[in-house]
Amino acid sequence: MIPKWKDNQPASLALLVLAAFLVMFLWAKTSLAVREARHVGKADLVEHDITVEGVGKALATPDIATISFSVDTRGSDTAAVQDKNTATMNALLEKVKALGIPAEDIQTSNYSVSQDFRYDPQTGQSIPTGWIVSQMVTVKVRDTSKTSDVLRTAGQNGATNVSGPNFAIDDPSALLAQARAKAIADAQKNAVALANVLGVRLERVVGYTEFAPGGSPMPYFNAKADGLGGGGSLPSVQLGQNEVDLNVSIVYKLAD
Repeated sequence: MIPKWKDNQPASLALLVLAAFLVMFLWAKTSLAVREARHVGKADLVEHDITVEGVGKALATPDIATISFSVDTRGSDTAAVQDKNTATMNALLEKVKALGIPAEDIQTSNYSVSQDFRYDPQTGQSIPTGWIVSQMVTVKVRDTSKTSDVLRTAGQNGATNVSGPNFAIDDPSALLAQARAKAIADAQKNAVALANVLGVRLERVVGYTEFAPGGSPMPYFNAKADGLGGGGSLPSVQLGQNEVDLNVSIVYKLAD
Protein backbone atom coordinates (compact mmCIF):
# COMPACT_ATOMS: atom_id res chain seq x y z
CA MET A 1 0.00 0.00 0.00
CA ILE A 2 1.34 3.44 -0.94
CA PRO A 3 1.80 5.56 2.19
CA LYS A 4 -0.03 8.85 2.46
CA TRP A 5 2.08 12.00 2.54
CA LYS A 6 0.73 13.12 5.89
CA ASP A 7 1.19 9.66 7.41
CA ASN A 8 4.83 8.99 6.28
CA GLN A 9 6.53 11.92 4.54
CA PRO A 10 10.07 10.31 4.21
CA ALA A 11 8.71 7.19 2.53
CA SER A 12 6.52 9.21 0.21
CA LEU A 13 9.49 11.39 -0.81
CA ALA A 14 11.61 8.31 -1.55
CA LEU A 15 8.91 6.91 -3.81
CA LEU A 16 8.69 10.19 -5.73
CA VAL A 17 12.46 10.26 -6.30
CA LEU A 18 12.43 6.65 -7.49
CA ALA A 19 9.57 7.36 -9.86
CA ALA A 20 11.40 10.36 -11.32
CA PHE A 21 14.57 8.28 -11.83
CA LEU A 22 12.60 5.56 -13.64
CA VAL A 23 11.05 8.14 -15.94
CA MET A 24 14.47 9.63 -16.83
CA PHE A 25 15.96 6.17 -17.39
CA LEU A 26 13.16 5.11 -19.72
CA TRP A 27 13.46 8.40 -21.63
CA ALA A 28 17.23 7.92 -22.14
CA LYS A 29 16.81 4.33 -23.35
CA THR A 30 14.06 5.37 -25.75
CA SER A 31 16.14 8.23 -27.14
CA LEU A 32 19.15 5.92 -27.69
CA ALA A 33 16.96 3.35 -29.45
CA VAL A 34 15.60 6.02 -31.77
CA ARG A 35 19.09 7.30 -32.67
CA GLU A 36 20.34 3.76 -33.35
CA ALA A 37 17.34 3.06 -35.55
CA ARG A 38 18.10 6.16 -37.64
CA HIS A 39 21.64 4.87 -38.37
CA VAL A 40 20.68 1.31 -39.33
CA GLY A 41 22.30 0.53 -42.70
CA LYS A 42 24.41 3.70 -42.66
CA ALA A 43 28.23 3.97 -42.40
CA ASP A 44 29.74 5.00 -39.08
CA LEU A 45 30.70 8.63 -38.70
CA VAL A 46 34.42 9.32 -39.35
CA GLU A 47 36.80 12.07 -38.35
CA HIS A 48 36.83 15.07 -40.71
CA ASP A 49 40.47 15.00 -41.77
CA ILE A 50 42.74 14.00 -44.65
CA THR A 51 46.32 12.71 -44.71
CA VAL A 52 48.81 13.69 -47.42
CA GLU A 53 52.39 12.69 -48.18
CA GLY A 54 55.36 14.82 -49.21
CA VAL A 55 58.89 14.06 -50.42
CA GLY A 56 61.96 16.28 -50.15
CA LYS A 57 65.52 15.85 -51.43
CA ALA A 58 68.67 17.87 -50.79
CA LEU A 59 72.14 17.43 -52.33
CA ALA A 60 75.58 18.46 -51.07
CA THR A 61 79.21 17.58 -51.72
CA PRO A 62 80.61 15.31 -48.98
CA ASP A 63 83.10 16.94 -46.64
CA ILE A 64 84.51 13.86 -44.85
CA ALA A 65 85.68 10.41 -45.94
CA THR A 66 86.01 7.34 -43.73
CA ILE A 67 88.57 4.67 -44.62
CA SER A 68 89.26 1.41 -42.79
CA PHE A 69 92.33 -0.79 -43.21
CA SER A 70 93.68 -3.83 -41.43
CA VAL A 71 96.98 -5.65 -41.01
CA ASP A 72 96.90 -9.47 -40.79
CA THR A 73 100.03 -11.25 -39.56
CA ARG A 74 100.65 -15.01 -39.38
CA GLY A 75 103.21 -17.01 -37.44
CA SER A 76 103.78 -19.92 -35.09
CA ASP A 77 104.46 -17.95 -31.90
CA THR A 78 101.63 -15.79 -30.58
CA ALA A 79 103.78 -13.15 -28.89
CA ALA A 80 106.09 -12.84 -31.90
CA VAL A 81 103.12 -12.49 -34.27
CA GLN A 82 101.59 -9.78 -32.07
CA ASP A 83 104.86 -7.87 -31.93
CA LYS A 84 105.25 -8.02 -35.71
CA ASN A 85 101.66 -6.96 -36.29
CA THR A 86 101.99 -4.03 -33.88
CA ALA A 87 105.24 -2.85 -35.49
CA THR A 88 103.70 -2.97 -38.98
CA MET A 89 100.54 -1.11 -37.93
CA ASN A 90 102.44 1.53 -35.95
CA ALA A 91 104.72 2.24 -38.89
CA LEU A 92 101.70 2.51 -41.17
CA LEU A 93 99.95 4.91 -38.80
CA GLU A 94 103.00 7.17 -38.69
CA LYS A 95 102.84 7.38 -42.48
CA VAL A 96 99.15 8.26 -42.30
CA LYS A 97 99.74 10.94 -39.66
CA ALA A 98 102.47 12.41 -41.86
CA LEU A 99 99.73 13.17 -44.41
CA GLY A 100 98.20 15.59 -41.91
CA ILE A 101 95.66 13.22 -40.32
CA PRO A 102 95.43 14.06 -36.58
CA ALA A 103 95.56 11.29 -33.96
CA GLU A 104 92.00 12.02 -32.79
CA ASP A 105 90.71 11.01 -36.24
CA ILE A 106 92.39 7.58 -36.07
CA GLN A 107 90.64 4.83 -34.11
CA THR A 108 91.35 1.13 -33.59
CA SER A 109 88.08 -0.57 -34.55
CA ASN A 110 89.06 -4.23 -34.13
CA TYR A 111 91.86 -6.41 -32.75
CA SER A 112 91.79 -10.20 -32.80
CA VAL A 113 94.07 -13.20 -32.19
CA SER A 114 92.92 -16.53 -33.63
CA GLN A 115 94.43 -19.91 -34.43
CA ASP A 116 95.38 -20.59 -38.03
CA PHE A 117 94.55 -23.91 -39.70
CA ARG A 118 95.49 -25.81 -42.83
CA TYR A 119 93.08 -28.28 -44.38
CA ASP A 120 94.57 -31.73 -45.08
CA PRO A 121 92.72 -33.32 -48.04
CA GLN A 122 94.25 -36.73 -47.23
CA THR A 123 92.73 -36.96 -43.76
CA GLY A 124 89.89 -34.47 -44.17
CA GLN A 125 91.00 -32.66 -41.03
CA SER A 126 92.05 -29.10 -40.22
CA ILE A 127 95.55 -28.99 -38.83
CA PRO A 128 96.70 -26.10 -36.61
CA THR A 129 99.59 -24.24 -38.22
CA GLY A 130 100.02 -21.21 -36.00
CA TRP A 131 98.28 -17.95 -35.20
CA ILE A 132 96.69 -14.99 -36.98
CA VAL A 133 96.76 -11.53 -35.47
CA SER A 134 94.49 -8.96 -37.12
CA GLN A 135 94.26 -5.27 -36.29
CA MET A 136 91.84 -2.86 -37.97
CA VAL A 137 91.95 0.93 -37.87
CA THR A 138 89.35 3.45 -39.05
CA VAL A 139 90.53 6.86 -40.28
CA LYS A 140 88.36 9.93 -40.71
CA VAL A 141 89.70 12.14 -43.50
CA ARG A 142 88.37 15.68 -43.08
CA ASP A 143 90.31 17.03 -46.06
CA THR A 144 88.73 14.89 -48.78
CA SER A 145 91.48 15.86 -51.23
CA LYS A 146 93.75 13.53 -49.21
CA THR A 147 91.52 10.49 -49.65
CA SER A 148 93.61 9.02 -52.46
CA ASP A 149 96.82 9.62 -50.49
CA VAL A 150 95.49 7.68 -47.51
CA LEU A 151 94.37 4.79 -49.72
CA ARG A 152 97.76 4.56 -51.44
CA THR A 153 99.70 4.93 -48.17
CA ALA A 154 97.74 2.08 -46.59
CA GLY A 155 98.31 -0.19 -49.57
CA GLN A 156 102.05 0.55 -49.77
CA ASN A 157 102.81 0.11 -46.07
CA GLY A 158 101.57 -3.28 -44.99
CA ALA A 159 97.78 -3.07 -45.04
CA THR A 160 96.31 -6.39 -46.15
CA ASN A 161 92.76 -5.10 -46.56
CA VAL A 162 91.51 -1.59 -47.30
CA SER A 163 87.82 -0.62 -47.41
CA GLY A 164 86.18 2.68 -48.21
CA PRO A 165 86.04 5.50 -48.76
CA ASN A 166 82.64 6.13 -47.25
CA PHE A 167 81.78 9.74 -48.03
CA ALA A 168 79.45 11.66 -45.71
CA ILE A 169 78.39 15.09 -44.53
CA ASP A 170 79.99 15.81 -41.16
CA ASP A 171 77.02 17.91 -39.97
CA PRO A 172 73.93 16.88 -41.96
CA SER A 173 71.48 19.03 -39.95
CA ALA A 174 71.43 21.88 -42.50
CA LEU A 175 70.93 19.44 -45.38
CA LEU A 176 68.15 17.68 -43.45
CA ALA A 177 66.43 21.02 -42.82
CA GLN A 178 66.45 21.73 -46.58
CA ALA A 179 64.95 18.32 -47.35
CA ARG A 180 62.29 18.81 -44.64
CA ALA A 181 61.26 22.21 -45.98
CA LYS A 182 60.88 20.77 -49.49
CA ALA A 183 58.92 17.76 -48.21
CA ILE A 184 56.50 19.93 -46.21
CA ALA A 185 55.98 22.25 -49.19
CA ASP A 186 55.28 19.21 -51.36
CA ALA A 187 52.75 17.87 -48.84
CA GLN A 188 51.02 21.26 -48.58
CA LYS A 189 50.73 21.47 -52.36
CA ASN A 190 49.24 17.96 -52.45
CA ALA A 191 46.80 18.84 -49.65
CA VAL A 192 45.50 21.93 -51.47
CA ALA A 193 45.08 19.99 -54.71
CA LEU A 194 43.24 17.16 -52.94
CA ALA A 195 40.99 19.57 -51.03
CA ASN A 196 40.02 21.28 -54.31
CA VAL A 197 39.13 17.97 -55.92
CA LEU A 198 37.06 16.86 -52.92
CA GLY A 199 35.40 20.24 -52.48
CA VAL A 200 36.48 20.67 -48.86
CA ARG A 201 38.43 23.32 -46.92
CA LEU A 202 41.57 22.75 -44.89
CA GLU A 203 41.40 24.10 -41.36
CA ARG A 204 44.67 23.26 -39.57
CA VAL A 205 47.41 20.65 -39.17
CA VAL A 206 46.60 18.06 -36.49
CA GLY A 207 49.33 15.46 -37.14
CA TYR A 208 52.86 15.22 -38.53
CA THR A 209 55.38 12.41 -39.01
CA GLU A 210 58.62 12.08 -40.98
CA PHE A 211 61.13 9.39 -41.87
CA ALA A 212 64.29 9.08 -43.96
CA PRO A 213 64.86 6.11 -46.32
CA GLY A 214 68.01 3.96 -45.96
CA GLY A 215 71.54 5.09 -46.90
CA SER A 216 73.53 4.48 -50.05
CA PRO A 217 76.04 1.62 -50.58
CA MET A 218 79.73 2.09 -49.74
CA PRO A 219 82.45 1.46 -52.36
CA TYR A 220 84.99 -1.23 -51.50
CA PHE A 221 88.69 -1.44 -52.40
CA ASN A 222 90.96 -4.43 -51.88
CA ALA A 223 94.71 -3.88 -51.62
CA LYS A 224 95.66 -6.86 -53.78
CA ALA A 225 92.82 -6.84 -56.26
CA ASP A 226 92.94 -3.11 -56.97
CA GLY A 227 96.70 -2.71 -57.07
CA LEU A 228 97.05 -0.52 -53.99
CA GLY A 229 100.12 -2.39 -52.77
CA GLY A 230 103.72 -1.94 -53.88
CA GLY A 231 104.27 0.94 -56.28
CA GLY A 232 100.64 1.23 -57.39
CA SER A 233 99.49 4.52 -58.86
CA LEU A 234 97.30 6.96 -56.94
CA PRO A 235 93.68 5.69 -57.09
CA SER A 236 91.17 8.03 -58.68
CA VAL A 237 88.49 8.96 -56.15
CA GLN A 238 85.34 10.84 -57.16
CA LEU A 239 83.44 12.67 -54.42
CA GLY A 240 80.13 12.96 -56.23
CA GLN A 241 77.25 14.25 -54.10
CA ASN A 242 75.42 12.89 -51.09
CA GLU A 243 71.64 12.99 -51.13
CA VAL A 244 69.36 13.33 -48.12
CA ASP A 245 65.81 12.10 -48.69
CA LEU A 246 62.97 12.81 -46.29
CA ASN A 247 59.34 11.70 -46.45
CA VAL A 248 56.67 13.47 -44.40
CA SER A 249 53.04 12.71 -43.63
CA ILE A 250 50.71 15.55 -42.60
CA VAL A 251 47.16 15.22 -41.26
CA TYR A 252 44.84 18.18 -41.89
CA LYS A 253 41.58 18.76 -40.06
CA LEU A 254 38.81 19.80 -42.43
CA ALA A 255 36.61 22.80 -41.80
CA ASP A 256 33.01 21.85 -40.91
